[in-house]
Amino acid sequence: MNPEATPSFKIPKYLRRTARLLNRINVSWATSFALKLFFKPLPFPIPKREEDMRSRATKHELLTKNARDFLVFELRGEGPKILMMHGWSGRGSQFFELANFLHDKGYHVFSIEAPEHGELQGGTTHMIDFVDAVEESCRRFGDFEFAIGHSLGGMVLFNALARSFWFEKLVTIGSPASIENVVGDFCSKLEMDQRVAKGIIHYIESQYHIKAQEASSDHLCQVYRPEGLIIHDQHDQDVPVADARHMHQKWRGSRYLETQGLGHRRVLRDPEVHHAIYDFFKN
Repeated sequence: MNPEATPSFKIPKYLRRTARLLNRINVSWATSFALKLFFKPLPFPIPKREEDMRSRATKHELLTKNARDFLVFELRGEGPKILMMHGWSGRGSQFFELANFLHDKGYHVFSIEAPEHGELQGGTTHMIDFVDAVEESCRRFGDFEFAIGHSLGGMVLFNALARSFWFEKLVTIGSPASIENVVGDFCSKLEMDQRVAKGIIHYIESQYHIKAQEASSDHLCQVYRPEGLIIHDQHDQDVPVADARHMHQKWRGSRYLETQGLGHRRVLRDPEVHHAIYDFFKN
């Protein structure tokens, strides 16, 4: 397998052992343990290759409506505005090659760095904080014609549509189709069973006053229908390609690009992907 087509992270063995043990002993304890991990982004150093974008862009330090710190990196251009939203444990500068490419084509690019991510990493957060960051960015910088979401970022952008913000064209890259799939995959990596997954979903729904199904991309794409481009790699080990194929069936009129050998992360840096997105926005 291509080395780039490996998972973005692997849960340490000691955590998997603890999870398996708790799963056998007491599902309630196991669910509490899983929840502590679920809302804690993994800390990653910012790669040197991203430093140029971070230093060259205008950096905005902002607050969500719930006073969560987040950043927006802006590359000014005369063309339409594009909003970029990274995924779980990602960074705003993870889009650096795509952002530079689109900026060179004249677009005005904004890339969000969500609460507790990138240079703000350290605490706990959740998808609603991401959506709040998108909402504040739209209020601060005005309407965005286009948006690009990687991984969880795609679902975040769909949830922004549900808050009455609009993107004429929306690109999802390596994005999950549903919250149930996200939770199920997380529990699978921890080697926990569906009882724990159900407990996590119940917690999310009761704590954040949402219905998991109604906040999932495969539901929202049928309610809000921007022009769509779905990009996913066959060898993505973080989000199965089946999610993208399912989304393509649900998202009426969407375009679909399936790459090979790029995995979950390198797909963001692939020239073919860059040109496909540019052509989608331009035409």
